[in-house]
Amino acid sequence: MLSVGQSDLSSLTLTSPSPVRDLNVYLDSIWQKHFPDIPRINEVQIAYGYPWKRRLGLIRLSLDDTISFIGINALLQHPSLPEHVLITTVAHELAHYAHGFGSPLPRLYQHPHANNVVDRELKQRGLGELLCLCDEWIDKQWLAFYQLHRNH
Repeated sequence: MLSVGQSDLSSLTLTSPSPVRDLNVYLDSIWQKHFPDIPRINEVQIAYGYPWKRRLGLIRLSLDDTISFIGINALLQHPSLPEHVLITTVAHELAHYAHGFGSPLPRLYQHPHANNVVDRELKQRGLGELLCLCDEWIDKQWLAFYQLHRNH
């Protein structure tokens, strides 16, 4: 099981004795620390999905609005991937949930990424430093990481 620890980057750093990163622990910890004002009004499921080349995560809502599903790129469970990439990705999908995309909450914007609303949301919720680190790593390392690990 993962536990919450301290870090210079954020008070939300999760460490694991096992190589598998438990997404439910990340989801619950990020929600409690950074999104406590956002009600969980339906079941929210999270799981690793396909190892996409150009997508880190997604969120979608079931047709009957009872389940929001967050899919996380399977490569983000790799132990050599910086943890801030996984944390930022889960938080990114939670920002969509809060904005009414992939959730039954009222839709706050016409488009999910209009005017950088997700990045602004993450910064307002104390995740700006992790977001910058994530963006930098993605820009510099993602394609090589993807090529190296996509078939493993």
